[in-house]
Order: sequence, then structure tokens, then C-alpha cells
Amino acid sequence: MSTHNPIISSREIARLIDISAVRADSTRQDVEDIIDGAIKHNFICVFPMPSMLLLVFEKLKDHPQIGIGGVVGFPSGGETTASKLFQAKELKEAGCNEIDMVLNIGKLKSGMLNDIEDEIREIKAAVSPLPLKVIMEVVLLTDEEIKTASSIILKAGADYIKTGTGWAGATTLHHIDLIKETVGDAIKLKVAGGVRTLDTLLEMYQMGVSRFGIGYKSALSIMEECINRETHE
Repeated sequence: MSTHNPIISSREIARLIDISAVRADSTRQDVEDIIDGAIKHNFICVFPMPSMLLLVFEKLKDHPQIGIGGVVGFPSGGETTASKLFQAKELKEAGCNEIDMVLNIGKLKSGMLNDIEDEIREIKAAVSPLPLKVIMEVVLLTDEEIKTASSIILKAGADYIKTGTGWAGATTLHHIDLIKETVGDAIKLKVAGGVRTLDTLLEMYQMGVSRFGIGYKSALSIMEECINRETHE
């Protein structure tokens, strides 16, 4: 593939992107910015921190094609299952269309694998039929831990493996290779963290990534880059 000829259109790329404002210091203005960006480019989903959801619901009430996502156990994953369940149910009842949860990274590293699988199953049952994406935070894991987490997330019935919160660092092509080697196409893959250029997105897309969690500035930059390339083809 030539890096200067996107294999999919800008409209299609927008429907792969969950635009987010999920940093600890994400402000109301940041959330309004991602909403405006989502409306302009028709991004598939908007992810704020839970306390900002009311604003998102209000601003997107006339744009049903744009999903609204909720985050559970974000960003550490270390909460009790009971507290994650409460949050997941609250987000579903509020009207979220998708749920992204962080698995318990400390328990993964401790070999407490049954606990992790059981927790994912409980959250999935609580939010069903909404799609559940489970975040493993690849930059904190060894290669073997990434493979183990991938297998557990698939076995537990989640809809997506997600590579990171975007807080801890960048997902690499090596991380994607490890996940794909382990689960193939048996579960969808969302990458978050480090996707800042169109070429990176397209390369990961070709590797089988079906969703991207991207912050406001990078998402808009990628769309501008793609539209410019289409204009000058």
C-alpha cells in the first residue's frame, strides 16, 4: 500500500474512530470540542469521563448516528467488581451505547485469572446487549501477559479487546501482532494510545484493527490529513 493513497475513504475512517476526552484534566470545553468534532466528521462514538455524560447526551440528542460511550474502572482497573458493576449499570441506564472497561491489571500480573474472567462475564451480563470493550493496558504488560489477557477477554465473552486507556503510553504494531497471534479474528480489536497519524491508523487497520480510540487533536488531524490526500489524488 502506498502511504499516500488511503485504502478507505475519510467517511469510512470516521466510522472507525471513537473520539475521546478521558484525561483526568479533560474540561467541559474539551468535551464540547469532541462533540463538535464528532458532528463535523460523523465519528462513530464519543467518549467523555462519566461526570460529563449529561452534556454529551444533550448535545448529541439530534445525532443518533453518533454513539455515546461510557468508561468503567477507568483508568486503573483496580476497583472492586461490585463498584465496576454499579458503574456499568449506571452508564447503561443513563443511555450509553457502548461500554469500555479496564480489567484488573494487578490481578492479571498476580495470576488471578479466574477472578478476571468472572469479572468480565459479570460486567458483560450487566451491560448486555451493549457492546463491551475490555482494556488490558498493553504498555504495562509483558508479551506473555498480553497473550494471556487476550485469551481471557475472548473466553469471557467480551465484544472487543482494547489495547489501552491512552493514559499509560502508545500501542505498537508489536502489541497488535501479539493479540492477533493469540485470538486471530475471533474478537474485534480496538487500539487506543499513540494513534496520531493517518499512516499509523491505516497500517493498524490493515492488521485487523476495527476501532480506534483517539483524542480530539489527533482525531481531527488525521481527518484533515485524509481529506487533503483525497482532494489531491
